[in-house]
This record gives sequence, structure tokens and C-alpha cells, in this order.
Amino acid sequence: MPTFDEVREYAKSRYEFSEDSAERFSLVFEYESGRMQKVVISRFEAMDREWCDFASACCSREQLSPEDAVRKNWDFAVGALALEGDTYVIRYSLSLATMNLAEFELPLHVVARTADTLERELTGGDKF
Repeated sequence: MPTFDEVREYAKSRYEFSEDSAERFSLVFEYESGRMQKVVISRFEAMDREWCDFASACCSREQLSPEDAVRKNWDFAVGALALEGDTYVIRYSLSLATMNLAEFELPLHVVARTADTLERELTGGDKF
């Protein structure tokens, strides 16, 4: 059962951060295609537990109807679309109480890839 600080240190030993604060950090993946995708990893408390959250933006509210977003969620093995302000993000959370550090990698990469794929499909660009 790692603390969020231990998760941060684990990630810092493997990736370069684009942002780092007490409650969150972020990193940017650059793919062979030249596309880039930012993932924000943050902590929050819910149900008397501490959680590690992974989020990556993929499009604006105007670029995806709520009905289509819900339908797309069905196809995701990890994460789901959520609105953060006027931006859709792929989001996935893990309870730190049951997480081990090896579990950090899968959601990090899946959230980034899923968001990048949706961004390319829905916007044709590389803004988020």
C-alpha cells in the first residue's frame, strides 16, 4: 500500500514531469507519430480512502455529444469519459489501499493512449 508521495517518487524515477505539486503531477508522452498526450495523476479522498487518479484530455464538450460519450465508455477496459469543465477526459482511479506500484504503469499508458486515440478520431488534431 503506497502513499501518494511514494507513487510520485516511483513515477519520477521513470518519467520526466511537466508539472509537480503536493496533490498532483503530470507527464507528457510523445509517440513515434509525433503526437503528444498529457496525463495528470492526482490524489483525492473518497469513502474514507485515498485514491490515485489518472486523467487525460481528449476533446471539448462541443466535439462529442453526451450520448456518444456514454456509448464510447462501453468499449473501454480501463477508464471512462468524464467532463472536466468543458473538456472531456479519460479518467481512471485506483485505491491506494489496495494498489501496488507495479499497477501504476497499466492505467497510465492505457489512459494516455485512449485519450490520444479519441482526440485524433474526434478532433483530427493534437491539442489536448
